[in-house]
Amino acid sequence: MSLSRREILLYTVLGLFCGLAYFVTCRLVTSPVEVAMPAWVPFLPILTIPYLLQVVVSYLLAMFITDTPLRHAVFKAYFLSLAATFAIWLAYPTSMPRPGAPSAWWDWPFAVMDRADLPVHIFPAGHILMPVLIVWAFAYHRPRWLIWLIPAELVGTVGIAATWQHRPSDILVGALLAAGSGVVFGVGRHAKLAAVTPA
Repeated sequence: MSLSRREILLYTVLGLFCGLAYFVTCRLVTSPVEVAMPAWVPFLPILTIPYLLQVVVSYLLAMFITDTPLRHAVFKAYFLSLAATFAIWLAYPTSMPRPGAPSAWWDWPFAVMDRADLPVHIFPAGHILMPVLIVWAFAYHRPRWLIWLIPAELVGTVGIAATWQHRPSDILVGALLAAGSGVVFGVGRHAKLAAVTPA
């Protein structure tokens, strides 16, 4: 069953609330532990657009899960993993210096993001939570979508590190939080059941 208007409204409001909470808590961080990006990670501000698209599109894609139990499991797992991520951010605040915005005109998306998104809340990466869950769900529910979804999510994931938002280790921890939350709410089990009657 596709989403009702009430469910669309609920997930939209929750998503906007989480985004607002992120920006508010970023500005409340005091005395964070400073971490450093590994020297082998390149700085590629050109990947800002794929990175930002991943954040938004992955969340929207979850609304295309037509199997209701699977959709609910994915969103529950997302909000649980996000709550755990926020708890870590508040208990163990971190910051990481990032390079300044380049002057090339095509790097304006990074310049805008750099001004709006403070270099805090580094560990763990919250941006990887829904991408992990959506690929997991679609592997059973919409496997044909993986032809473009996996490459797109990989580019977005590289963008998380290459725009110096999070270190690779932060991304890994975020992915593990998402996977653990998915296990708690049975994302894999619901996805296999949904695959019996594929969309």
